[in-house]
Amino acid sequence: MSMNITRLYTYWEAAEAHTVIEFLDVLRDQLWEIYGDQIVDLLREASVTQHVNEHQGELEFDDDLEF
Repeated sequence: MSMNITRLYTYWEAAEAHTVIEFLDVLRDQLWEIYGDQIVDLLREASVTQHVNEHQGELEFDDDLEF
C-alpha cells in the first residue's frame, strides 16, 4: 500500500473559509446521522477499556495461593 499525500491550500478568502466550514458542518451531520450509534458504542467501549486500564492493579491481593 502506498501513502498518498494531500496538500491542503490553507490561505482562503473569508467567503471560501466560510464555505469550507459549512461543508464540514454538513459532512459532520451526515456522518453522525449514518454512524452516530456506532460512534457512541465505540466511544463507550474505549471509555470502559480506559477506565479498566487506569484502575487495574488497585486491588491488593493477600491471598495465599496453594499449588
